[in-house]
Amino acid sequence: MTAATGKYHIWTVGCQMNMADSQRVSSILDGLGWEEVGTMDQANLVVLNTCSVREQPERKAHGQLGLLARAKRTREDLLVAMMGCMVGSQRQLNELKGKYPVVDLFFKVEQAEILPDFLDERWTPIAAGDGCLDIADLGAPRSVGLSAPLPIIQDGLPPAPEPIPTAHSGAMAVDFRPGARELHYPTTAQVDLKYKGPTAWLPVILGCNKVCSYCIVPSRRGRERSRPVDELLVEARDLVDRGAREITLLGQTVEAYGLDLADRPDLGDLMEQLSAIDRLERIRFMTSYPPHMTDKMIQQMGALPKVCEHVNIPVQHGDDEMLTRMRRGYSIGDYRKLIAKLRHWWPGVSLATDVIVGFCGETEENFQHLLDLLEEIRFDVVHVAAYSPRPGTLSHKWEDDVPLEEKKRRLHEVERVQERIARELNAPFIGRDEEVLVESHQVSNGHHQWRGRTRTNKLVFFPATNDASASRAAVALSPGTGVRPGDLVTVRIEKVTAWSLQGVAAN
Repeated sequence: MTAATGKYHIWTVGCQMNMADSQRVSSILDGLGWEEVGTMDQANLVVLNTCSVREQPERKAHGQLGLLARAKRTREDLLVAMMGCMVGSQRQLNELKGKYPVVDLFFKVEQAEILPDFLDERWTPIAAGDGCLDIADLGAPRSVGLSAPLPIIQDGLPPAPEPIPTAHSGAMAVDFRPGARELHYPTTAQVDLKYKGPTAWLPVILGCNKVCSYCIVPSRRGRERSRPVDELLVEARDLVDRGAREITLLGQTVEAYGLDLADRPDLGDLMEQLSAIDRLERIRFMTSYPPHMTDKMIQQMGALPKVCEHVNIPVQHGDDEMLTRMRRGYSIGDYRKLIAKLRHWWPGVSLATDVIVGFCGETEENFQHLLDLLEEIRFDVVHVAAYSPRPGTLSHKWEDDVPLEEKKRRLHEVERVQERIARELNAPFIGRDEEVLVESHQVSNGHHQWRGRTRTNKLVFFPATNDASASRAAVALSPGTGVRPGDLVTVRIEKVTAWSLQGVAAN
């Protein structure tokens, strides 16, 4: 039986991996004949792709669940699914099921093959609000699902009498106990991958084996699982055939790629094979973990013309005491040596990093060491976050002893220092010609612009129409003529800020 079709909306927060996961799920739903819409109000199926790495995105998800619960009271045609890092262990899943009976389906992207059966059973265009279905009732082994009915609590009222269990009681979910289910990331062999634009994400390794004391990712995404090289090559060629000219290899610790595979290929070996794909112009990768970046890997990347000269390599702090408390597995001395190797073997490489301020026990002296490191290394980009305790992590048991106002002050101080450094690093670009991969067209304050990036990941804007305010050297370009997304354009830089470069297409 083929499920009746409807409209869907995927709400996504978090990292690039979440965005790539949403793209996979969207592709599956498109393949089932469902239509993507721009808002939740228009949708019959809302998928929340959640993030738990920080408190703020999780809070946003709780807010969306509250809105959807209210909407569901008046709409019989609304289904709600949840995926992402909020869907963790079985205990966490049970807590979510009890707190949010509005959710009809909990799943991970590796279990997205459940969607066709879920929609077959739960969705009709007339009414789809008569309860939830357990995965065990779809013919799967009982050990895979949960079957206990859940009371629905609305407006703080006591739950109604427990209903007699039927085939439509209990939220549909997958059991996440270790070994209970083999997980497979949806591949292009299974999914007609939805893809837009000249840049694409390619998840190469899932999960994380590191147990940093502040991080929830290992408990939510599981252990590291590398995807086979042959599978990735097929998918990369498919992306290029669909128009991708740049592919970003994704992983929570991307240099761990291959450590769990029988023949142990590393990230450099994978990049070397990807480099042989015709019409693929650029290869990027993120996010790096310092101890996994070997000398061989750095030299290999630096020698491959298609690998872009940019590394996102989180340091997280500039103080050894804090790195020990964070359980990062390296010292500031180790990190300095790695940066020196990168700059020596890979001339012109740009660097981005992540840092956390206000972590448990951080003193003013510890924080000053972080500022000193930023001044010393001079990163092109710094992503800074104030520490927020995440239940399920080691540091959640510790005293969160840095006041919120002090966390904010330290965060703004990092932003202030980095803005000055980034502006100083970008200033020498004025007058240079830079190769820019055009990603998209946009309109800002009535002016048409092309938006793209250099090989070193600098964001670049240049005019896309005749514009009296633009430089006389500007080439008259308009959407559909002259330049298109995916083109490599030489842009002469005329102005810089801390965050971007602006120029004109060079003759």
